[in-house]
Amino acid sequence: MQRVLPLLLALALLVPSAAPADGTNEAAVLRSIAEIDAFTADATPRKAPFKLTGTVVGTFLLPKTGEVVLSDDSGTRMSFYRDLGLSRPEPGDTIEASGIANMSGEHEPYVLLEDYRVLGRGPRPEPVAVRLPALNAREHNLAVVRTEGTVADAFPDEVDRRYTILLLEDGGVVVPVSFPRDAFGDRRDLVDARIRVTGVYRRNVEGVRKYSWPNIAPSAPEDIEVLEPPPADPFSVPPLESRLYLTSGEIARMSRRSVSGEVLATWSGDRAMLRTVDGRIVNLTLAHGVALPPCGETVVAAGRPETDLFRINLAAARWKAAAARPPAADEEAADAAAAFWDDEGLHSINAQIHGTLVRARGVVRTLPSPGDPDLRFVLDAGDASIPVDVTSNPGIADGLRIGSEVQATGRCILLTDPGRRDYDSAKVHGVALVLRSPADLVVLRPAPWWTSGRLMAVIAVMLAVIAGGLVWNRALRNLADRRGRELYREQVAHAVAEFKTDERTRLAVELHDSLSQALSGVACHLAVGAGTFEADPAAAVRCLETARKMLDSCRTELRQCLFDLRSDTLEERDFAVAIRKTLEQLDDYAELAIRCDVPRQILRDTTAHAILSILRELTGNAIRHGGATRIEVEGSVEPDRIVFTVRDNGSGFDPAACVGPAQGHFGLEGVRNRLAKLNGVFTIESAPGAGATAVVSIPLPAARAQETPQP
Repeated sequence: MQRVLPLLLALALLVPSAAPADGTNEAAVLRSIAEIDAFTADATPRKAPFKLTGTVVGTFLLPKTGEVVLSDDSGTRMSFYRDLGLSRPEPGDTIEASGIANMSGEHEPYVLLEDYRVLGRGPRPEPVAVRLPALNAREHNLAVVRTEGTVADAFPDEVDRRYTILLLEDGGVVVPVSFPRDAFGDRRDLVDARIRVTGVYRRNVEGVRKYSWPNIAPSAPEDIEVLEPPPADPFSVPPLESRLYLTSGEIARMSRRSVSGEVLATWSGDRAMLRTVDGRIVNLTLAHGVALPPCGETVVAAGRPETDLFRINLAAARWKAAAARPPAADEEAADAAAAFWDDEGLHSINAQIHGTLVRARGVVRTLPSPGDPDLRFVLDAGDASIPVDVTSNPGIADGLRIGSEVQATGRCILLTDPGRRDYDSAKVHGVALVLRSPADLVVLRPAPWWTSGRLMAVIAVMLAVIAGGLVWNRALRNLADRRGRELYREQVAHAVAEFKTDERTRLAVELHDSLSQALSGVACHLAVGAGTFEADPAAAVRCLETARKMLDSCRTELRQCLFDLRSDTLEERDFAVAIRKTLEQLDDYAELAIRCDVPRQILRDTTAHAILSILRELTGNAIRHGGATRIEVEGSVEPDRIVFTVRDNGSGFDPAACVGPAQGHFGLEGVRNRLAKLNGVFTIESAPGAGATAVVSIPLPAARAQETPQP
């Protein structure tokens, strides 16, 4: 118990400091909007609970959630998301709100209202009346504002089609008004109407658009009031001025304007080019859902003035047919080279070429992509690559092939964007030709049959054939290698079987030639000794002594045979190692010095075994009978034979008076018998007190290997 109490106390101290499993820190509850702002200013992914008191500024429905804007005592406003299962508070309510402030792994803040309690009800916050140009992102962010303007256009949100966007314009300033379509309707009927909008002004659009424009979000359909309905005739607006050198700001502050002229070209599904009676070129960007006018027709168009810094154009435009004018005189097409300047090697684009009829001749390098809204193919016209637009007549490009030489005649357009906000100058990307009818494209020479694509196809087929050949060759090689390995294993198994047979035969021969004969001699000597024991005891003793020596020799021979059966010396690639392993089995100690230059590969296994047995016998005799303490074994290969020499420092003997089988000594006789089978020669030189030198010489043809070399 004395040990348990301190442990429980330590656990009790640790429990309050542990964080909840969801990563929130219960000890750090955020108590104000300013604290939540500070929390979300740090991009470290984490969560924290909040509990604060605030006044509801406004509420909104979003596709999968709701939005509540709160303001606390400091006047700071913040947007909170709420689950749709949670009831919606009313604007003006004072509530005690609680939930989680979350900084996600993508470093995006998300403040979730999980619960609230109404502390009191107050009047709906009075909107701030402000003109559209006076809206300020810092001052009015998340404030309820009321403003007026003319609806320049209405269209579905391209990112989320559940929303409709009205472009509210006043004094050259355009602010989107965004609302859900299922609650407000399509509201395209408001185009050209002057309306008053009440809603929460947000400095940017939240969601996937991280860096976007301000917008106004009304809470209910009644927050949009129509002050002036659209004109009965949307084209009853002032004509577009022909004044030059207006600023882009002055043009943006113009009200809707109209223009009348001939349609020269249409492209990109919503773009058209007009030429007015006085020769001006005006581009139209059509309002959403408005069809393209036919080329060559005279129309009246009305829209919001804008500029690409080269001319005044009309955006969110609508058109209607007008009384046809007398046909214009035939226009001579200019050469494509007129679209470019070349001043001292500096190539520039001729901005005055816009709207001019241009003829270009060249080779088709790319074809239109079916999924591309701008159906264009690229014409390689010498020093320039010119896109050719066929959006309004897709069939023109039917049958066109890369490599065809064509002549294209169409209206030239400048490809521009509005330029940078801090530098009032348009960026010109290049020029393009807009074809008006199939007659504008003439195929001068069809694409050659032998195209780069076909060449690549042939190369691909050849590479595939080569790859297939390589794979097939590799497969055959693998099959041959596998069959070769199997055949090699079979040959090795056959060789091993033959070797085992040879070993059994050799062992049987050796047992017969040595042990069997020696045992027969032992039996004879024992019989003679027993027969002469009574008549000549001295002769009987000599016979018994000879029989004992012969039995000792048999025992040694048997031990060597058993060693050979268990030993792996014949598998050694280095014959010097095989010699050392064979000689180290001798019981008596002697220093061995072995130097062998005879390669193992030239020796048959039977020859190698015979040599090892001979060296073992000679070394054993030197140790047992000569008392040698150092023995030198040398092996060498001469032109026609191999020679092994065994030298010892023993007591020596007289070779002429050497004892033999009659005295029970069979060692040297066994050496001679083994060499006789190999046509070898054995010599020995010795003298009492001078050691001994034995030389074994074997003809090389008899020793050369006959089996397959080792891999």
